[in-house]
Amino acid sequence: MNRLARAATHPGRLAMAICAVACLGFFGFGPELAAAQTAEQRRALEAYADSLDAISDSAALKREETALLAAARYNRKDPFFHLRLAYLGLRLGELGGAAHYDDAASEFRAAVLLEPRWPYAWFGLGLAEFALGARASDGERSILTQDARSRAVTAFARAATLESGFAARLEELARDGAPHRADSKAGLVRDALLRASAGRRTPRLLLALGRVQRAMGDSLALPTFEALVRASDSSALALMELGRTRLLHGRLDGLELYLRGAATDDPVAIQEFRSDLLPLATPAELADFDLRRGRSRADMVRRFWGVRDRLELREDGERLGEHLRRLAAARDEFLVVGDPGPERLDDRGRIYLRHGPPAERARLQIAGVEPNESWRYRRDGGDVLLHFVARRAPRDFRLVESVLDVEAVHPGPGAGGGLGAGVHSATERLVRSRAALAPIYREPATGDSDQHSRFLARERAVGRRGIQIAGGSDSYPKAFARELGAWGTIVIAGAEQSIAPAQVLFAIPAPAVEPRTRGEGVAYPVRVRFVAVNEVGAVAAKADTVLTIQAPGPIASNRTVSGRLAVPVPPGRLLARASVEYGDSSGTVFALDTLRVPDHAAAEWELGDLLLGSRRSAIPLRFDDGLTMSLAAGGAVYRSDELDLAVEVFGVRPGYEVRLRVLLAAHEHPEIPDEALLRWRAFPEGKASARLTAPKEGGVLRWRVLLPLGRLKPEEWIVAVEARDSSGRVARRTAPLQVKLP
Repeated sequence: MNRLARAATHPGRLAMAICAVACLGFFGFGPELAAAQTAEQRRALEAYADSLDAISDSAALKREETALLAAARYNRKDPFFHLRLAYLGLRLGELGGAAHYDDAASEFRAAVLLEPRWPYAWFGLGLAEFALGARASDGERSILTQDARSRAVTAFARAATLESGFAARLEELARDGAPHRADSKAGLVRDALLRASAGRRTPRLLLALGRVQRAMGDSLALPTFEALVRASDSSALALMELGRTRLLHGRLDGLELYLRGAATDDPVAIQEFRSDLLPLATPAELADFDLRRGRSRADMVRRFWGVRDRLELREDGERLGEHLRRLAAARDEFLVVGDPGPERLDDRGRIYLRHGPPAERARLQIAGVEPNESWRYRRDGGDVLLHFVARRAPRDFRLVESVLDVEAVHPGPGAGGGLGAGVHSATERLVRSRAALAPIYREPATGDSDQHSRFLARERAVGRRGIQIAGGSDSYPKAFARELGAWGTIVIAGAEQSIAPAQVLFAIPAPAVEPRTRGEGVAYPVRVRFVAVNEVGAVAAKADTVLTIQAPGPIASNRTVSGRLAVPVPPGRLLARASVEYGDSSGTVFALDTLRVPDHAAAEWELGDLLLGSRRSAIPLRFDDGLTMSLAAGGAVYRSDELDLAVEVFGVRPGYEVRLRVLLAAHEHPEIPDEALLRWRAFPEGKASARLTAPKEGGVLRWRVLLPLGRLKPEEWIVAVEARDSSGRVARRTAPLQVKLP
């Protein structure tokens, strides 16, 4: 199929494509009107087209043309002879001899007059007429282009009418044009398919027509695919394409149609479903898809997209619809043109499919610097930076770890300075061109060699982390018309009778919400949503409820509306997300979190999440078992206050002693959250350690301690609690701590 796809955009390969199309049982439907040419003629045309395609010397082709013309008077009534001359003319036109398109068109017309039922003659005539219109000068374009377009539409429509297998070639031809221009090749193909399918609801024609209409943004694509479902008796491809189109239009009912198609074992449809998974799926997921059959395959596809919908707190079908929209946009902007074989997106396109448009882009276009781009995404409370450079071809951008991997060479004579000066200047401009993306580029190290080396290592680590995150995940973050600016986190804490629930903790700035009168006081109705997914992609727990937070009166503008929602969760490693919403269009989605929930039945040794607060923290927290403290949003605590730290230890064996201590590490590089790079030391206070003895019945221990912060610098830290029991078992939990000046 790769050679066939290329044939549609390279006339020199036309005969080869036609021969294969004639034998193609595309779409699973029976043969229609058979062409008049014999199999021997088709094979001969294929061989001739291949021989022309291999020749790039126009002089050799002209000698061939001269030889054919010398024999013309003996072959004037032979359509096969005229087709050979026509193909030769198309090839000469490809090589720059635009006037030869006139000759090709004349020869195709002669073949059509002699054999009006030969579809490949009509198809070739359409290519020649389109080329004639495309080469018209600006002064002639309005008239000549219109006439040539009309003739090309007629020729293509006739080819598809005679043999509907040519609809697939026309579809490939449309992809070669700019789909959103009304006068493009895609528009011409659409008009031809409309004419060919008028009064003939042939599935092959309707499939190609609907796909071309959809690529052009034509609203008639939806009724075309609806007609296709009726004409094809709800075939897998028809259901899939109708489902795709509805999802692209934001109609989530398209998901069930799509999945009905996935439940069939049509091999052509299966490859289409696989192509939708391919940009995001892991090798294991693709292998799982390949091994499944029928309904089991549809269940796998449903789970694949459904997990993404759940974790983004979206409705079923939203993520797949967004994927299809991104795919259409990526084909327009990031397709690598000129590559042999199937179409390919560059690395920008592959990242775009995973995460959509970046929040910000930067590039530097100066002489002596390779084509380059950098993207910034905002993901789960942090920035993800990606760098691309085009080396092999101007539009084939590849991911690199550092912006300094973009090669900067001397711009040439007249640029000022020597070779070294030119390279240094270009490199410095390259770094500073990314200043808007991240603080690291605003003040790059230019001092001593050690300082410069540290800058280079940090910058490369940031880029390497960006590649790991962006290339190993995908996202479709939910957005609200108005962002609440809320803080929130999910913790495993507040155990009751050895049960460790997930606690959704949140705080909303008071100015972001309007109080509502309720009885004697004021009420703040906050919708809280939570979902947790286990390691096999199944929903382990979820909640969607409205919490009514009451206060004696309106909360001061410098305070927060805060609360919590406890959700029972099963043991294991879970991916979880939560959001808070206020009213119909305001909300905040919190970062995706990984929960480690201990297995109490197995007495699993584990720590709960750290709770950090202080006397001046703005988020009051009261658990059902009596624990009361004020949490610090994001772990931000004033230096003049004491740090209020609480943690729970699970799976303690009866009578065992548990030793706990608080550790501290400077978070020197917040943009590189790699705990392996941290240098831990004991918290500088004697109270930062304890020895506890588990009760005879075992279960859960809680430790709470107040720690002075006067000996810590006002900066970002990572605090950890480490627990060790009498048998030598060790567990550790960490949390960010920001020490602030009063």
